[in-house]
Amino acid sequence: MTTTATVYLLDPEAGTIQAAEVAAPSAFSQTYGLIGCQLVEVVPFDTNHVLIVDEEGLRDGLTAFTIFDGYPQPLAGKIVLASLDGAHVLPPQISIEEAANRFKCCKPVLDPVFAQQDEHTPKGVILAGVLIGFQTRIERRIPTVIKGGIQ
Repeated sequence: MTTTATVYLLDPEAGTIQAAEVAAPSAFSQTYGLIGCQLVEVVPFDTNHVLIVDEEGLRDGLTAFTIFDGYPQPLAGKIVLASLDGAHVLPPQISIEEAANRFKCCKPVLDPVFAQQDEHTPKGVILAGVLIGFQTRIERRIPTVIKGGIQ
């Protein structure tokens, strides 16, 4: 019997995906520690794989999230990709690069907005080049594959 199982761990904050080893007899319960949560949700990835995500990940103050191809809402927090056989975690049957291409790690970015020319406002004149606010955009990137993994 195998003593460990390999899973893929995606971290949207770091924008990375890497292999992680978990002890086979308690592999599913160990995913809680990898993700860093108390309650998980299992989301279908394809016919052979699932995503194990933080059930309570979508909350105020998000600094990053993940978009998964074909899933209707963003996923927050770290994500484990694995095969499941009942309650047993099995290694993924796809390459880590193939898995990475199904995700977009997203981070909100604030871009400064400067006055273009002397602007007149009810409170006076704003000189060209002065910071007048920020615009928000979301940066989307395929996660970077980290070789070596977590033991």
